[in-house]
Amino acid sequence: MTDRLRRAYHGSAGRAAAAVLLLLSLLSFLAALGVFGPGGRTRLASTGLYLAGGAGAALLGLRTARSRRLGSAALAALVAGGAVRLALAWVAPLTWDLDSYAIVEQAVRRGDVPYEATDRYNYSPVWWHVLSASATASRAAGVSEFFGFRVVATLGDALVALALLLHGRATATRRRGIARAVLWWTNPVPLGVSAFGGQFDSLALGLFVLALAAAARSRVRGSTLVPALLVGGAVAVKQIVVAFVAGFLGFARGRGARLRDAALAVAPFLLLVVPYWVALPGPVFRNVIRYASLHGLWGWYYLLELLGGRLPFPPVFFSYGGLLIGGLIAFVLVRSGDDGLAASRAAALVFFALTPGFSFQMLLWPLAFAPDRRESLPAALYSLFGFAVWAEFLRVNEPNLLALLLAWGAVLFWVARLLPAALRRNPIHGMNRHVA
Repeated sequence: MTDRLRRAYHGSAGRAAAAVLLLLSLLSFLAALGVFGPGGRTRLASTGLYLAGGAGAALLGLRTARSRRLGSAALAALVAGGAVRLALAWVAPLTWDLDSYAIVEQAVRRGDVPYEATDRYNYSPVWWHVLSASATASRAAGVSEFFGFRVVATLGDALVALALLLHGRATATRRRGIARAVLWWTNPVPLGVSAFGGQFDSLALGLFVLALAAAARSRVRGSTLVPALLVGGAVAVKQIVVAFVAGFLGFARGRGARLRDAALAVAPFLLLVVPYWVALPGPVFRNVIRYASLHGLWGWYYLLELLGGRLPFPPVFFSYGGLLIGGLIAFVLVRSGDDGLAASRAAALVFFALTPGFSFQMLLWPLAFAPDRRESLPAALYSLFGFAVWAEFLRVNEPNLLALLLAWGAVLFWVARLLPAALRRNPIHGMNRHVA
């Protein structure tokens, strides 16, 4: 009997791992519905759910990528990852961003313009309409509006997973597309960013990865009009997507098409924001135009301060430099034949290596672009340290700072693994080959 059970387990390891995580997710969801209850235990519940669910989901993701029964394991990962997200969204404590969303939604309900009513809104009008619709739906369903905001952010995670699936099917194989989607969906960093923090970066990133999938599929024809419109939608949702636009422009054939795509990428954002800028120049300039997603100090700048060093100019200039250098590298990689994923990872990682600070939700950027197999170790380390940043019991200044420093170290390691292999593709020859 023992030998038979052992053979059965080894013959269906993917299903065994999936069953364990499904059980964990079910218990987590039941706990979220009332076993732990509100009040003082909420913090403990959210920590336990996130640690157990995130770690279990990550393990299943790795197992799924190697499983012969990829379809059944991926389905289990889909259900499990969704259940853990819902459980965490239900019990996690309030965050600064969610409180800001509530302030914005209340301003919209009063008929005020959020740019003028608060200094805690930094995006185009798209997001405040999404917040208003989400709050209305939450009230109709009898649930907390904060839970509704987190669910919307979680839908962004699902959009990224779908986009990675479509991208993989267009550029590689169906199996690889499924593996990429599962590894994203079960990674603890996007799980925590959306279900815990409620940040909506994944909504914009999902649209951008869809654009990459469409551009890669139509690369032979050189048609980039529809993908450019998707990029424009992504920038309108959250303008930080401009960090990856340079790489996307590498798909266009000829300067005319490139200029058209660049215009389409920024036009929706400008059409939405400029009328408010004309009417309310001060608030819009302060909140949107000067908006910089920097939080705290970390990496090289923190080490510089420890040594007593100072810069003669604002450190944010390094952020702009990182965006420009990363964008140029991404453009060269796409022109050399890259399908847009490695190029976008390079843009994100170069920016992280050079910038002096960042917001926690930005940790998910390179993970949304499907790290390659040769990058599995640095990506895993990066996910682990990002996991530490979001774990509730580590949300105090010093451990948080240590986790960010470790994440920065993983970024340097990741860049060292990614760029040499990516740039060995003879980019100059690739650029000449793709120029119309």
